[in-house]
Amino acid sequence: MSEFNEPRVRCPGCGKIAPAMKYCIYCGVKLPELAPPAIKPPQQAGPLPSLPPTIPPPVTIQAPPRATTPPPVTAKEEITSLMSGIEALYERKITLLDLFRSDEVAEPVFLKLYNEYDGKLNSFMRAREIKTGELQDKLEEKDKRLTETSSKLEELEVRHKVGEVDNNVYSQQMESLKTEERELSESSKTLKTHISNLENLMSGKKPGQIRDLESKLQMSLSDLARLTSEGKVSAEAMKAVKPDVEETLTFFDSLIKEKKEKDRVLREQLETLQTRYKLNELSIEEYERKKHELQTELDKLWV
Repeated sequence: MSEFNEPRVRCPGCGKIAPAMKYCIYCGVKLPELAPPAIKPPQQAGPLPSLPPTIPPPVTIQAPPRATTPPPVTAKEEITSLMSGIEALYERKITLLDLFRSDEVAEPVFLKLYNEYDGKLNSFMRAREIKTGELQDKLEEKDKRLTETSSKLEELEVRHKVGEVDNNVYSQQMESLKTEERELSESSKTLKTHISNLENLMSGKKPGQIRDLESKLQMSLSDLARLTSEGKVSAEAMKAVKPDVEETLTFFDSLIKEKKEKDRVLREQLETLQTRYKLNELSIEEYERKKHELQTELDKLWV
């Protein structure tokens, strides 16, 4: 059978005349089955009465879904994304250093990736500085307006007390100024929170996690110095990463410096306690009690 006399049927999905297969070749909708061919009646004299044309069922064409505009990114979401990106890049650089000192990454690949991550981190840091500056400018503006509104409230109060402003006008203006003052105060508070979040680098990490990253970085730097002296790492590679690693170590130390000092004092107290116990200055009960107190304080310190 040629393609010109092949059985065809109108698709209920797209409305096109398609080959009478199981599914429409145009839209994939299941096609109705063809009725078996009718037995041709014997020839009759005279023309047969014409039948009315078959009207295909109406086809419902669904309009394509309207493209929805995504909601704008809030300042909070932008800051969260920015700060988590900075944390991720610090971790990535430290992990890469650890792989390199373990001889799991070739030097050319290490330098390429390290420079790439360092460049991205610097871009994130610049974006953070710009965002902080923008928010500080807005905060100054809000605080200025807040001061002006508070002054207007005080002035209105005095004018009302001396009888210059009647009760009606006083109530209306007071309500308007109070609403403006409240909105400005809330806006100022939100801006201060955003600025604080931008200033607190690595705030998504617990002190113990920062300490672990610092230890890992110190170990990598020490091993790289040894590998360089042994000729296994080029002096150029060491020179390229050493200043950045030292700067990162200084930064991590600034974040947990107080914690480390407290840790040192508590461990010293523990050692002193053990010595006093060995010298029979303390009973076993007193020793165990004080030791438990110090150890609990130590455990809480890095959580």
